[in-house]
Amino acid sequence: MNWQTLKKSELLKNTSILVSGTALAQLIPILLQPVLRRFYTPETYGAYAVYLSLIGILYVLSSLRYEMAIALPRKDKTAVNLWALALFFNLMFNALLFIFILIFRSPILQFLNIPSGYSIFIYLVPVGNFLYSFYQSTHYWLIRKKSFKAVSINKFARRITEGGVQVSSKNLFAGTSLVLGDIVGHFTNVIAGYYQSWKKGLRWEYVSLNKLRYVFKKYAEFPKYNLLSSFMGVFSFLIPTLLINKFYSAEYAGYYDLSKMVLSIPLALVAGSVANVLLQRFSEKRQLKETIFKEFFQIFIIVFLIAVLEIVVIRLWGVPLFKIIFGKQWVESGIMSKMLVWSYAINFVVFSFSSVFISLERIKLLSAWQVFRFLAILVLFTLDDIDFSRFIKIYVLIEIVSFMVNFGLLVWIIYQYEKKLKVIKT
Repeated sequence: MNWQTLKKSELLKNTSILVSGTALAQLIPILLQPVLRRFYTPETYGAYAVYLSLIGILYVLSSLRYEMAIALPRKDKTAVNLWALALFFNLMFNALLFIFILIFRSPILQFLNIPSGYSIFIYLVPVGNFLYSFYQSTHYWLIRKKSFKAVSINKFARRITEGGVQVSSKNLFAGTSLVLGDIVGHFTNVIAGYYQSWKKGLRWEYVSLNKLRYVFKKYAEFPKYNLLSSFMGVFSFLIPTLLINKFYSAEYAGYYDLSKMVLSIPLALVAGSVANVLLQRFSEKRQLKETIFKEFFQIFIIVFLIAVLEIVVIRLWGVPLFKIIFGKQWVESGIMSKMLVWSYAINFVVFSFSSVFISLERIKLLSAWQVFRFLAILVLFTLDDIDFSRFIKIYVLIEIVSFMVNFGLLVWIIYQYEKKLKVIKT
């Protein structure tokens, strides 16, 4: 590996900006967790985890995945219309979602097994989902413009606002403070993101009905081939929280939520940033018909070593670390993490390269894998009568197999791309 070349590369520079900015932003909620976990009970966090899982699943549907295409057009005017189209669908979807919740409130609460004291959470899902989806569309515009510093600043603004509200309002709104902090944080993110995008050329005057129709048809592949499969992918990642809450209790969902939060730190600090940079970088290289294998391999070595480090730390010191940092009531999360770490470590490696499927325009293949994982995860719906520990072990096994298949596909499409380049050059 040529480390001197890697240190001077634009890829490493952009990745470093995003990773460092994201790390600084994530440091706020991470440092607050030992305090917040003593303020709020596992049951409160379990209900909050259900709220976040619902938003995570519904977000995929909000904009019909048109936001994913914003980085692809050559012309900014086309990209702006994709941004506006995504925003329109987002607004319509969440307005209808709110009406649906008003009509079917009781059956929804009963199905999700949400404790009565937290029923208000369900009404706030459309609000949180709209704000989160709004920013994601803006986020992809900033990625398109290589505004990685702006993305980092926005994440920091969101997290410091979110944490401030959750700590300061604990005595005013009790458990609802967690959701309130999330919504205020997303709102701050939207304002900061829109301002940064406006500075980078996002203009409403570029939007026209004809252009909206054009991008709706031009990039119809995203809702056609990516919407359902992406929904399946996110559903597969978040459904364990909902099932644990439904089959066992909000308390167990709270334990699982903390384990997921800790094990997802590499995902949050590194993988998402790497994927965003690779989306822009490999899309550009594909247009220029340049090789991507060397940079792929260099990044793979780094994320692989991080994954191994996570496994070692959690397996050896997970339980005592959870007890010391979060308190005795969260020891169960430490025990759970020793089982979950295997699947999260592999997920971290795979997710770091998730944007390669989009950059190389192999969306159909990614969709096929997401369907495979979704069908595998459906097995969990049949496990409502087994003990909790066995439920977690089966879930981990399903995840490991699924992510190994994903990585195999990833290597194959890169090989096919490199092989095609050699044919063109010869």
